[in-house]
Amino acid sequence: MFEVKKYHGDRVMSLTYDDDQQSFSVGILSPGEYAFGAIKKENFTVTSGVISAQVEGSDVWSTHGKNDTFVVPDHKNFKLSVNQVSTYICYYE
Repeated sequence: MFEVKKYHGDRVMSLTYDDDQQSFSVGILSPGEYAFGAIKKENFTVTSGVISAQVEGSDVWSTHGKNDTFVVPDHKNFKLSVNQVSTYICYYE
């Protein structure tokens, strides 16, 4: 049910929970730029810091602060950029 995941040389870490009724992760990002792929739709909420995101199919970067949410559609690649340590919670659909 719980799984710790590390990405990009341990610069991004998340704790994921998944059961038959819900799936989400909470995580922390060190400053940097990162690329990911979404398998399921992701509802991504910033809980501290500032995260900029660019979703596949768009050249536009959107910037999100504390309590802002952005959506990554399923089966899309996306990039995140952070200038300070930032945290998030992400719900998967």
